[in-house]
Amino acid sequence: MNRLLLYMAWGFLLCARPVFGQSLENLKGQKPFTLSGSIGTGANFYTSNEAYKTRDPFSWNLYGNLTARIYGIDLPFSFVVNQYSRSYSAPFSQFGISPTYKWATLHLGHRNISLSPLVFDGQSFLGAGMELRPGKWEFAGFYGRLNKAISEDTTYDHRIEPQYSRMGYGAKIGFGKEKGKINFHFFHARDDEGSVPAITDSLNAPLPRENAVLGTSWTLRFFKVFSFDGHLAVSLLNRDMRYGVLDSIGSYEVPGFVRRLSPVNESTVFSYSGRTQLVLNLQKFNALAGYQRIQPDYISLGTPYTINDLETFSGNMGGSLFRGHLSIQASGSAQHNNLGQALATELHARSANLSVNANLNTHWNVNLNINGAHVLQKDGQLELNDSLRMNQLMLSYSLSPSYLTSSVTRQHVVSGNISYTDLDDRNPVTSTQAAGNNLNISANYSLQFLQSFRGVQAGLNYSIYGQQDYRYHSTGVHAGGNAQLLKDHQLNMQGDVGYYFNRSDGETVGNNITFSLNSSYTVKKHSFSLYSSYIITPPVNLNPLDKVNRVPYAVGSRNLSAGISYGYHF
Repeated sequence: MNRLLLYMAWGFLLCARPVFGQSLENLKGQKPFTLSGSIGTGANFYTSNEAYKTRDPFSWNLYGNLTARIYGIDLPFSFVVNQYSRSYSAPFSQFGISPTYKWATLHLGHRNISLSPLVFDGQSFLGAGMELRPGKWEFAGFYGRLNKAISEDTTYDHRIEPQYSRMGYGAKIGFGKEKGKINFHFFHARDDEGSVPAITDSLNAPLPRENAVLGTSWTLRFFKVFSFDGHLAVSLLNRDMRYGVLDSIGSYEVPGFVRRLSPVNESTVFSYSGRTQLVLNLQKFNALAGYQRIQPDYISLGTPYTINDLETFSGNMGGSLFRGHLSIQASGSAQHNNLGQALATELHARSANLSVNANLNTHWNVNLNINGAHVLQKDGQLELNDSLRMNQLMLSYSLSPSYLTSSVTRQHVVSGNISYTDLDDRNPVTSTQAAGNNLNISANYSLQFLQSFRGVQAGLNYSIYGQQDYRYHSTGVHAGGNAQLLKDHQLNMQGDVGYYFNRSDGETVGNNITFSLNSSYTVKKHSFSLYSSYIITPPVNLNPLDKVNRVPYAVGSRNLSAGISYGYHF
């Protein structure tokens, strides 16, 4: 018990992530201190005859989501403790505060400021920053640590890769309002090579990098129905700071303002990226055309998840007819890499979607979806033949009608779905294994007794998977019910059972049984819940055995999972 209390203390003090932003204008009349939130615990059980276990047979957790309010300022924090907590050598902690007064906001601690999706976005810093929005002007800036230093460690089962400490700063200045706005951005980051001890694995050691990025973004509104948005950025990246600084490259002298932004050496790469879109918005029609180009060497250390070497064209349009009873949406995109013509091959991907939804009346609704995707590998530096070239086309169609009728006491819903997917592999070597098609048909019915808070549902499902002359069939039926019991409906119960008949080209390959039960009980500030799930897949008896690789589920298994949880809310 003492060890459990110790873990709770660590969870409160070191695993907490308190963050808040609060206006300082309305402090009068606020209570000095309040505490609200919830705490709870849970346990999960799992058993299976799998040869390789995918889950632990027993797991537990203790959690809390609490919010302390001091004079109207919220400090939310949370903790989670489970059987895996002992393996962590250093708990993770973050704290940040963003007080606001009128048009000024101050950021301290772990915070996030978005400058531009091509310059700095999607990561936090530990430091200080501010945002100012007086009138039509907008200013923002920050300075702090982007990455924490991590030393090399090979003692763990999963090797911990080293990482340099990285400091960075950024700024933004903008002017304008809804009809037109323009912003300018700057970001700089630099790794501290001395923040990590000498790394023994020199081949896999990270390179200390330095990066400076300049960018601009704009928004224009005209003719009341058009909008034109865009982002541009240029990046100067030193991939290895250990090289000596250069004042000139050949006979070309590096401009002084470039050297002031970031040193230039033999590892320096200069690149650019941009994205833009034109939008038309009418009362019953909308359209969009977009373009994006990110050069192969473009990297901003402020946008760590950006994918480079990519050009994309995109568009969509849609509208409604017949007083909104019919709506149509269509979209498409095309993209490719190898913009510098330096890769062995070039990959092209095209996709399209058409969605039609019809509200025929208060009872009937029909939805139609058509999707297509084509992936084609073209020659780059390497000349491909058809047996090596990736060339796949996938088309899918889906039709979903539904019928709803209700009265004061009852609600009936009947729904169905027919979907078909076809994968056409045009590579003569891989088409036998990859090409195939799948047809799925389902029908469902539910009846809800509105005044007694009870309901029943049932459904049928049929699917067939085909590959060349081979077919795998599955036919299933399921039924269940739900109810809210007791005077104030504190007890909720829901259950479902299903059985699936499977066969392969006329031979039985094993049927599936599924069962699930969920329940929850709430009384005042307390809540309890139980769940269980059971799936039985009998073993497959295939003859001849060469078909075993073609059957999606060719294994006999029994999987039982269950859990219980308790929560207290205050």
